[in-house]
Amino acid sequence: IAVISIASLNMSLLVNPVGLYQVAKLLIIPFVCCVEAIGYGRRFNVATVISITTVVIGVAIVTVNDVGVGSTTILGVIIAGVSVASSGLQQILCGAMQREYKLQSHQLLAATAPVQGTMLLIPGPFIDAVVSGSWIGDYFLTTPALGVLVTSCAISVAVNVSQFMCLGRFSAVTFQVIGHTKTVLVLLISWLALGENMSTQKLLGMAVAVLGMIAYGYFVTPGKVQSSNAGSEHGNGLEPESKDSAAAAAAAGVVVTAAAATGLGAKH
Repeated sequence: IAVISIASLNMSLLVNPVGLYQVAKLLIIPFVCCVEAIGYGRRFNVATVISITTVVIGVAIVTVNDVGVGSTTILGVIIAGVSVASSGLQQILCGAMQREYKLQSHQLLAATAPVQGTMLLIPGPFIDAVVSGSWIGDYFLTTPALGVLVTSCAISVAVNVSQFMCLGRFSAVTFQVIGHTKTVLVLLISWLALGENMSTQKLLGMAVAVLGMIAYGYFVTPGKVQSSNAGSEHGNGLEPESKDSAAAAAAAGVVVTAAAATGLGAKH
């Protein structure tokens, strides 16, 4: 499932307009909510659903602005749908396996990464040849290119470890919510470090997303969101919502702190 997720996300970005690709990524949250509700008996009250919807709307305001731009094909829509389902299932299963088998994040990653790498390595060069029109063996590898490749791989390892750590401690829904913190931080850093334009639409979207994160952190605390098996969260693969609350609150805090620091840096 993880291999399908990686391949479908990249293929979706390749064959679809960027707007449709972003919409597909946003649809992972409602998909994960449905799977957790049906498969694990988790129940979300109205306030929590509204909070999650607020985060999605905020990120959509920031990122989705060209859904109608470019050509959308049936194949592209199918690939986007596969990316939503596979990504959501991969995140849910990753967290559930860690909690069920008492695995640390690095243990699960070490066990799955070689298999995933092999499965991607075999068809990868052939797919790349079809897409790019050239064979990877014909590429002349320079020292700077090798440095970039090694750096990229090192960052990818760090990203994967942090993802597995989050999924082992929080629910897949919370992982998606705090994951959208990245979008907001990228925009803030781009504004401060690269001098990119910060439009009113982007500011509005970021504010709405942060508001949704704060609300999610509040309403997902114990007693506000009830599971159908409230006393056996560990038994059904879900963790206590207090961790979800702390994670969402931390994500919102990071964004607010970064925004404050960005504002101070912009003044100077």
